[in-house]
Amino acid sequence: MSCIHKEKLKDFLEENLSPQEMQIIENHIEECSSCQQELDKLLKDPLPLPKNTEDIEDEVLIAKIKARRKGIIRITFYGILGFLLGIFSHCYTRDDFLLTKAIMALPYKLGEFALNVFFAGNKISPWHYHTFIIGGPEIFPFNPPLDYLAGIITPAIIASFMAITVGYLLSDKRVFRRKKIINFLAAGFLIFLIWIGVLYGGYAYTLSNIENLQNIKEITIYSVDKDSSAWLIDLDEEAMSEPKYRNLLQSISSSPTTKEPYSPEKTNVELILKLPLGGRITGFVDLESGNMHLMNGKCYKLPTPAREQLETLVRRSQVQ
Repeated sequence: MSCIHKEKLKDFLEENLSPQEMQIIENHIEECSSCQQELDKLLKDPLPLPKNTEDIEDEVLIAKIKARRKGIIRITFYGILGFLLGIFSHCYTRDDFLLTKAIMALPYKLGEFALNVFFAGNKISPWHYHTFIIGGPEIFPFNPPLDYLAGIITPAIIASFMAITVGYLLSDKRVFRRKKIINFLAAGFLIFLIWIGVLYGGYAYTLSNIENLQNIKEITIYSVDKDSSAWLIDLDEEAMSEPKYRNLLQSISSSPTTKEPYSPEKTNVELILKLPLGGRITGFVDLESGNMHLMNGKCYKLPTPAREQLETLVRRSQVQ
């Protein structure tokens, strides 16, 4: 929809409006992107601006418009620079120069703090950590690509808005009024919440697939003994086209939940279940009981056909 003030912009530049209207239009331009674009177009065209010394106010107005243009360019540049700084902020530990190390660490640590505020519950409990994995638990432990994106994009968003704020404050205060920065920060916080919502939705989808053993795309199977493990087979989408492996997948997916304690010494088979959008979780199988413990603490009872097929794969590897 066309702005009702747009038709007055030319008269505004030529100062053919009353002082009250001039003030209204000037205030309106600061908030209306459509009128700002139209004003930029008018400035590119020759205007019959008064040349008399008593009309010096026009030059002041043009100076304001040019200051706004420069300010927008500065703010945009600062924002892009801040975003790039945030993307590489995870490399701050490799920087030996204290000043740049501190500058890079700030957005990374703020991003880390923000993610922990919203997603602290995602971390694997100390019991699961010591029992199942080597290495520290991450924010999204069962979706490594999402975890990587969160660690890269979140500091980038924070660094970008910090840099834009600095650019805004350094711009001409005649054009970029300080009270407007509250609106800008509110918009930045809204964008950050949208990003948090994207992360939450993506990980909720992964957890739902894991909880219900649904949409399993690939399975990597290892045999396990006391001292080592040995790769048996990768069941990718092509392998799943074979009836026996497709039946194995369907059998695993239909496993009911159960409540049995995890005993590492009873593990015979390790399954790495790969899910859509980068989801991934490891299951530890006791072929004798049929219990499969996942890294999220859930236990499932494998149906007899699944156990028998896994036992066949293990025996075949031992013969070879």
